[in-house]
Amino acid sequence: MPEQQTEQQAGTTDAPAQHPTQAPASSKPGARPDRASWLREYETIYLLPSDITDEAADKLAERLRELVSKSGGRVIKFINWGRRKTAFDVRHQPRALYLQMSYLGLGQTVSEVERNLRNMEEVEKFITTLVNPLVDPAARPTEPDVKLSSEVEERPLRPDRPEGEGSDPDLADDVIPDLNAIE
Repeated sequence: MPEQQTEQQAGTTDAPAQHPTQAPASSKPGARPDRASWLREYETIYLLPSDITDEAADKLAERLRELVSKSGGRVIKFINWGRRKTAFDVRHQPRALYLQMSYLGLGQTVSEVERNLRNMEEVEKFITTLVNPLVDPAARPTEPDVKLSSEVEERPLRPDRPEGEGSDPDLADDVIPDLNAIE
């Protein structure tokens, strides 16, 4: 019988391979993985004046990157959407530079980012949203910063339509039928 090996001696087991986020096999069945080190994923979009230089916008982004890392978070990426038309005038300007910052952190990280954005004179507006309430930081890699096209073309005026009201002579002769007279 010395030739026979038990399963434990051979190093094989029937237990399935575990996912890295699952609890180890030695813990209780049905136990949740250790999520004490996990963070939340946030996204903050902020607007800068359209006349700000790209260097000044990059300097502000680096300042926010340092701020997030000091408060225990990690910036995933910045996306520069470029200068775009706003839905309404912001500080009497119809256009703004849109920037998006995706990052991991806790509630105190968001509070610190928003406090600093509120105090920066360059920032016109900002909004923060929770993207994912529970993220393993090891599973979410840092991505390179992205710069999208900077200008969005305005819609051109339609050349086939004359400007002004009532300038189309064909529409002036149209007769509106009386719908009450129809039996």
